[in-house]
Amino acid sequence: MSLFSKLFRKNTHKNPDKGIGAENSGSDTESTPIPSQYIPLAELQKQRQQLEVKITGASRTYQTMILAIDIERGLLWLDDLFPQQLILDVGDDITIRHHRNGEQLVIQAAIVALGSTYGASGLAITLPESASYQPRRSSPRFMIGHQSPLSVKIRPLGQEPCYGTLQDISAGGLRVMVAGNLIPYLRHGALLPLCEVNISDELQIRCRARICAFRIGRSPYRHTQISIKFVDLEEETRDSLARFLQESDLGQANQTWDSYAA
Repeated sequence: MSLFSKLFRKNTHKNPDKGIGAENSGSDTESTPIPSQYIPLAELQKQRQQLEVKITGASRTYQTMILAIDIERGLLWLDDLFPQQLILDVGDDITIRHHRNGEQLVIQAAIVALGSTYGASGLAITLPESASYQPRRSSPRFMIGHQSPLSVKIRPLGQEPCYGTLQDISAGGLRVMVAGNLIPYLRHGALLPLCEVNISDELQIRCRARICAFRIGRSPYRHTQISIKFVDLEEETRDSLARFLQESDLGQANQTWDSYAA
């Protein structure tokens, strides 16, 4: 850790308006041309864009900014997470996201060093091999609603199974409308031990799922809308579902795109 100790100590004497690695980048990274695969990161740094951060195993979302791109050492320097957190440690994995015009940039990496260890701010993660925006919506989603209501059975962890109406579906996941308020029993990223829906006599979905989003709706009655992503759906069943949706007339008039990856 001597390298990081040196770098962090160096940054404790810099202008407080500059982030970790800023002084270092003045002598190293600025003289090193930014490779094309890191141009999106350089733009985010220049524009001081807020990035969404999630710590693996935690449900809360944080924000940060890119302070420096250290090509030479293969590090990405980030500002302290906001709001302040006390659980982060070296070796923890985090996921960084930035959304732009229907696309998202996603980086998953391990924490290499914490500035707090050296009396500084910020943190460093391993620089990914590349960073680019990808379409956020990667598979066709078919809107169902009340046109052809199908029943979905789900079971939140530690709760009894409940039933709702299928609102839309893709090969990657679905959105279900359940009567009443289930918000106290849901959290982002939580695993649903059961997700079950009979699409047709020949096609049944039965798997675990992960909660991607949820909200309260008030029309046509008070209900909870839950977007979920299939976790361990068999590939054969997933392919059959994709073919069924493409070949059928199920909601095609209102077809959109979604990956249920939010």
